[in-house]
Parts: sequence; C-alpha cells; structure tokens
Amino acid sequence: MGSVEKIIIDTDCGVDDAMAMILALSSKRAQVIAITCVFGNTPLDNVCNNVKRVLVVCDKKEIPIYRGSSCALVPKIIRKDTAYHGGDGLGTVAHEFSTGDLPESEVPAPMALIQLTKEQPGQITLIAIGPLTNLALAHRMDPQFTKRLKSLVVMGGNYKGLGNVTETAEFNFHSDPESADIVLGEALCPVKLVPWETCLEFNLSFEIYDRTSQVPTIKGSFYKKITSLLKDFSESRGWTCCVDCDFVAVGAALYPESIRNYLVSPLVIECFGTYTRALTVLLNHVKSVKDLGRCSVQIVTEFDQVFLNHLRYQMLQDEPINL
Repeated sequence: MGSVEKIIIDTDCGVDDAMAMILALSSKRAQVIAITCVFGNTPLDNVCNNVKRVLVVCDKKEIPIYRGSSCALVPKIIRKDTAYHGGDGLGTVAHEFSTGDLPESEVPAPMALIQLTKEQPGQITLIAIGPLTNLALAHRMDPQFTKRLKSLVVMGGNYKGLGNVTETAEFNFHSDPESADIVLGEALCPVKLVPWETCLEFNLSFEIYDRTSQVPTIKGSFYKKITSLLKDFSESRGWTCCVDCDFVAVGAALYPESIRNYLVSPLVIECFGTYTRALTVLLNHVKSVKDLGRCSVQIVTEFDQVFLNHLRYQMLQDEPINL
C-alpha cells in the first residue's frame, strides 16, 4: 500500500465530483483534511450542501468545509447543462439525502488554502476538480501558496483541442479560463493535469456501471441514485459509457501506478478568442518557453483501465480500499 497523503479537495460538487470524493474518502491512502467549495456544476449553495451530503454518506462528518468563490475572476454567463448533473448538482435527487446540519467554516476557502499550507508546508496534495478560482485567488493573495503544496492535481482543460462545452473548451477551464491560466502557468509545485480527452477515453463503461450500481451498501445506494440521470443522459446521446472525469483525477492523485503514460509541457489557457476561449495550448515546441516563465505540467494521457474499474467498485464497499 502507498503512503498516506494529506489531501484537500477543491470541488464544484456535481455528480462526478461526488464520485471522486467517495474514492478519496474511502481510500486508506488519503487523509482528507479539508474540502473547499467553488461554483461550477451548480450554484455555490448547492455545492456546499452536496459536499455535506457526501460527507454524511461516507461517515466523515468531521472534515471541515470552506465556502469559496461563487463566480469567476472575470464573470461570464456560463451555459449550464442540467441534463448532466441536474439543477441541484446531484442528479435531481439531492433532497433525498441529509446534509447532517454540518457546519461551514467562517474562513473563506482561499484563505483556508493559505493557512493550511502554512501549517503543513510540503505535506498537502491539493486536488482541484472544479474551476480554479479559489486557487487563483489564494495564489494572488500569497504568491508562495503553491510552493508550500506537496503537489497539485487538476482535472480540466484539453491537450488535443477537443471540448465538451464548446468545440475547443472543457467545462472547468471554460468556467474560469483566467484562473486556469494563472494557476497552471505560475504554480511553484509539481502539477499533474488530467484533461478531458483522457477522461473520455478511460471512461465508465455501461458494463462496469451496471456492476457498481448494484453494490448493496449505503455508498452504493447513494451512487446509484445520483448517477441515474447521468446514465440516462449518456444513453440519450447514443454513448456506450458515462464519463466520470473527477473520479479519474482523484485516481491519478492517489494511485499513480494507475497512470500508464503522460507528456510534460508548459501550457497556456486561451483567455480570448472568438472560437477558442479556454482552449489549452501546449508550448513544448516553443524554443523560448523558458523566457515565458511558465511552469511545466505533467499531462496524463493514458491509464490502466482495469485498475480504474477496480477502484470504481472497491470504493463503494463498506471496507476502505486497501491498495
């Protein structure tokens, strides 16, 4: 079994975020020390309440919750596809699950990120599975913030130019491209990016979904309920799978042995562009890239599918994942 990682999850808690959180909260490799909330898949109030629901289901009520940004650095009207997450962020069934009256800290999420990394420098892996607004704000307030992280794992962006909300943009980066550009260009710690195309290729097949959705546990019942809309949406598009991007990112963070291939490159996020806003542009062919001051990013391109499927099943059991 790998060493135990101290984890902060920054999330816009929709369906796949909840799946990702279940993985982290069910793994013996992770000590989740905080959850920070950001707008994205659903409005911030829903995000915070959905986080509480996941913590209750996983019996991790002691983990502190920090409320973060409710909009992007440069606010734009972002199209929400409620067919995917539902209007409540949890497949329209959020009301069926208790928030446990769990408290939220009075400390704003960006300040919490700064404080926690000061208290535990070099010990925390931050997994960002929503828009990167909280991280960008923390970085602008304290430019040494990311230097105190052990590592940063981000779900977002693309590396082949394929989008899921526009022809060229992935949802998290499209929600706040300015923040993505700041964080992925200026981070002072090792950065791992799990892009949209990789998540699409190493997906949750209907065959595996049918198996996981039958696990007879509290977590299994919750999983089946919140993913039902996602399954229906995927079938309506003629797909043969569901895409659980944030789960894949947490898998990459906690189980690096699941990664089969990656490439390393500095990158920029297009913040303008009539057709290409939020496109991720790799700079590995630019000879003068060092002069641009952009950090190098490890971009995950391939996973061990069997390993991911095993995690998908094991995280719903009553016993913690012991890998």
